[in-house]
Amino acid sequence: MKRLYTALLVVFAIPFILGMGAGSGNITHKIPIPDKNFSATITDSEGISTRVSQISFDGRAYLTAARGSSTVTIPFEKVATIQIGKPEENKKVSASITLKNGGTLNIVVEGGMPCYGVADFGNVKIEFRNIRKVEIHEAVPKEKP
Repeated sequence: MKRLYTALLVVFAIPFILGMGAGSGNITHKIPIPDKNFSATITDSEGISTRVSQISFDGRAYLTAARGSSTVTIPFEKVATIQIGKPEENKKVSASITLKNGGTLNIVVEGGMPCYGVADFGNVKIEFRNIRKVEIHEAVPKEKP
């Protein structure tokens, strides 16, 4: 009879034991992986710098922005740094891009656009409006299977 009670206790306890530590379920563990793998250093609005690989803006290895009345797409291959200004009232953010060829470009970006990356300690997600500077380092070669 003791064995039956023990077996029933184990059967009913397993779902509770396995469910412990599952968290709230709102944690995102995956990030979009862009076509090209660039490493970068992201400095946030609090001055904290994080080195990442697989950097992307909205899952892409380029930045889409407004430049006057035009929409421009700037691939990371051409970007040295992005210096981001303070958010404006219309939820857009102005930024200045220093190109690798030495030129500069002033643009306006949606403040809520997500930036993703993979750091040594885990995945990173930050909205464009909370970034102060991005330094694009280099393309990282893809690993061979």
